Amino acid sequence: MLEVLEKDKCCGCSACFSACGHHAITMQLDSEGFEYPIISQEVCVDCGLCQSVCPVLQYENRKSIREKNSDAQIGFAARNKNYSQRLISSSGSIFPPIAEWILDNNGLVVGVAYDKDFNVIHKFVESKDELCALQGSKYLQCKADNETFKYIRKELKNGRKVLYSGMACQVEGLKSFLRKDYDNLYTIDLICMGIPSYVVWQKYLAAFFGGEKIKNINFKEKSIGWDTFTFRVDTDKRIFKERGMHNLYLRSMFLSWNMRPSCFQCPFKNAKRISDFTLADAWGVYHSTPDINDNKGLSSVIVHSNKGLELWNILKDKIDSVQVSIDDIAAGNSNLITNKPQTGDRKLFFETLNVNSKEAFLNLCSIRKAPLKQRIKNKLIAMLSRFGA
Repeated sequence: MLEVLEKDKCCGCSACFSACGHHAITMQLDSEGFEYPIISQEVCVDCGLCQSVCPVLQYENRKSIREKNSDAQIGFAARNKNYSQRLISSSGSIFPPIAEWILDNNGLVVGVAYDKDFNVIHKFVESKDELCALQGSKYLQCKADNETFKYIRKELKNGRKVLYSGMACQVEGLKSFLRKDYDNLYTIDLICMGIPSYVVWQKYLAAFFGGEKIKNINFKEKSIGWDTFTFRVDTDKRIFKERGMHNLYLRSMFLSWNMRPSCFQCPFKNAKRISDFTLADAWGVYHSTPDINDNKGLSSVIVHSNKGLELWNILKDKIDSVQVSIDDIAAGNSNLITNKPQTGDRKLFFETLNVNSKEAFLNLCSIRKAPLKQRIKNKLIAMLSRFGA
């Protein structure tokens, strides 16, 4: 078995998996719950296509495209004028008006939605009634598939407008897979800290909601307010609410323990991006834009391309916005340009998680540091796990 590139650099975008016409590549889970492309030597014909579409390997080769795409770059603090749409979004709800315009023009919208197990998968949307499934933050990696990029290419070749929303690495993966520019393709990327493991997510759900039927999950509910967001889970037995910064799963992400290894050296953390729009919370600018900040969600928006700016101007009657500097956006969203460092307890977290997931979350991710006796116990659990005990 061969790798497309070094494991610690692979972002899991699945461009190589999608591009391989010989089906020589499979996406396989590792012990941390991340999918990686593995090449079967028996099937591979050594054509090199997988490496030519890898956005990490081709990052420097596409630098001129990224620079050209950012000619029209401009920043905004913005919010959707549709209040009901904004309430179910994580920030200022800028995605829905963009997506609605695509649909109004007989287009296709592609984003991520929950599956029946509350993992995230790509979803194709062709009606406005379905858009709500794509709204809201979902802090886990989308499951890889080899059909999404191919279907998008088919629709683009047929002349249809397509909007694709995802992480910067996914947008880069899609565009690298396509190997040509399409005027009818619109892309949105999000400023992200890193991509968490969906296996860690499932272990969290099993540990704290086992035996309950989960009906809905909202990572960033705004009932208290946008700047003090709430993690909410609705089950058949209760409604669980917790301050987002206190939630144990989100804590494992904030501590950088459940993130994909490539996220610590992500090449796509850059103000100049290949997408048409970059969206995020408006943490860097919301104090300076009081006229449009009602604590129910405000977005930072970077419009990169001329095509994106043209669409932004079409939508200006649906959006309240104030122009801001890219530097101010970056000041409040350092993940736009800076990688988060990997912390020392990440290994211990996964070792403990594989033995007793509830212990891992309660005693390692809690805001309050576990007592010395418990920390010694955690170390012993981790040591025993290394020897298969």
